[in-house]
Amino acid sequence: MTKPLDLVCLKDGQPVTTSLIVAEHFTKEHKDVLRAIKNLECSHPFHERNFALMFQDVEIANGATRQSAYYEMTRDGFSFLCMGFTGKNAAIWKENYIDAFNQLELQATHQTAHSESLIHQLKDKLMTQHLRYRQVYRYL
Repeated sequence: MTKPLDLVCLKDGQPVTTSLIVAEHFTKEHKDVLRAIKNLECSHPFHERNFALMFQDVEIANGATRQSAYYEMTRDGFSFLCMGFTGKNAAIWKENYIDAFNQLELQATHQTAHSESLIHQLKDKLMTQHLRYRQVYRYL
């Protein structure tokens, strides 16, 4: 069974996946997933918000490399793209992705809350130290 973090990752605090991972798990050719993303009938702003065109170096013969395109997509982008995927296996992978996005989002929320708590504790400690310093300084 695939672990949720194999399907999505955090980028700038937002859970994302890639067209490469979608192609792999939905057993589709990557070029077909790229075509499907390009042909989505969604608004331009939606496409720009939810699909980021990226490039990676891929090794080809004789140790040379070439640039290969792929997309990073948000949860909304993934949902819009994969709504059209059908079949029992597609349904299973849709559920797995939804679970993965939810788990990663929960982790990100927990980390943010924990960070805010630490910041609050540090502010309290600094204020306490400041007050102690002022009291000591007053008696010098």
